Amino acid sequence: MTDTILDIQDLNVYYGKSHALQGVSLSIEQGEIYGVIGPNGAGKTTMLNAVAGFIDYEGTIRYDGTDLSTVSGREIVESGLIYCTENRDLFPFFSVHENLLMGAQFRDDRDAVQDDLDMVYDLFPRLDERREQEAETMSGGEQQMLAVGRALMSDPEVLMLDEPTLGLAPVIIEDIGEALTTLNEEEGLTILLAEQNSTFALRHADRLSLIETGEIELAGTHEEFHDNEYVREAYVGVH
Repeated sequence: MTDTILDIQDLNVYYGKSHALQGVSLSIEQGEIYGVIGPNGAGKTTMLNAVAGFIDYEGTIRYDGTDLSTVSGREIVESGLIYCTENRDLFPFFSVHENLLMGAQFRDDRDAVQDDLDMVYDLFPRLDERREQEAETMSGGEQQMLAVGRALMSDPEVLMLDEPTLGLAPVIIEDIGEALTTLNEEEGLTILLAEQNSTFALRHADRLSLIETGEIELAGTHEEFHDNEYVREAYVGVH
């Protein structure tokens, strides 16, 4: 028996006269990695922005049974629904360590914060090596690790990641993937992964949805996506 932790039903978003999301519905179960794939501009980021409370929407988004339209952005964060955006949103002149501590700014248990710091440094040894380095001087891959690490410092129950592999070298993508697998399998973290890199999403997600021009065109298990001829030809490059 599985429990739905994040339930999105009939989600519609408008940018002026543009209907950016059109009746999007999906449910994420506790403890799974759920992938949302699709081309650039399809609506993946818009969906995550709506869940995070960044933009207005029509429809229903429930997190752990709570209607998110009734709570503030800070309350969403404090409840454990954490969003790591495509832009990373780091403090450029802060050190690695200072950026990580900013992720824990709403937490009171200092021992738990220290435990999570140790976990992040174990997950990403490069960050441990660069504790005192300013974020703006780091490579793109290192900044992405830092962005994920800072999100983890907020003690997420559900971690939403928007394009975490965008522009990264294959070796860094591999490191990010290994970290997500560890977090999911060993820590039980639920992950909502929005990715244009369909190969990466297919490798790590338990279930997926394909979104095109603001609509869900296909939803299913990892195996169903892997065996789908359209997905293989259009998004994975396998014929």
